[in-house]
Amino acid sequence: MIFLIYILLVLILGFFVVVLPLFLVFALDSLIRGHDLPTSRRATRALAAILQKYKPDAKIFYDLGCARGALSLRLKKILPRVDIYGIDNSAARIFFANLKNKILRRKVNFQKQDIFKTDLSNADVVYTYLWYDLMPMLEKKLQKELKQGTVVITNTSHFQDWQPIEKVVTYPKVSKTPDFETLLVYIKK
Repeated sequence: MIFLIYILLVLILGFFVVVLPLFLVFALDSLIRGHDLPTSRRATRALAAILQKYKPDAKIFYDLGCARGALSLRLKKILPRVDIYGIDNSAARIFFANLKNKILRRKVNFQKQDIFKTDLSNADVVYTYLWYDLMPMLEKKLQKELKQGTVVITNTSHFQDWQPIEKVVTYPKVSKTPDFETLLVYIKK
């Protein structure tokens, strides 16, 4: 009986020492940096199909605003030959992305960096699932910096002036939100 009490105390203590601080880090990070916009598994599969269609020889992929790296890690499993760079401005999110990366042994390059200061001139593909208010500034950066033929894929939000060449709806009848998890494909001319 005393042994069970000790185990229970260790579990409770473990909760307060490990789980609660992690929760507080995520909560604080969300308050400061805004909450994540995670890409679903269905959209990840659609993204991989888009890459096979438009850029089958892609070598360098950037996930701008990668958060905790879920998309980058899933995509690396599907496309192991592609060098994937996950960029986010949150140290906490990059820490957890790198932790998952080590556990899963995927070899994704996660970096804490401002996406607007990241050099994307060598990118073959750029993916982003960001808030609408960031898209005009990102559009200018990509149009100025990307090489000709680079494929850009946005999730849900779109660019103001750049017209997509394809729209892939991943949840056609599920969401009441227009364009929810709709992938928009652009090619830099």
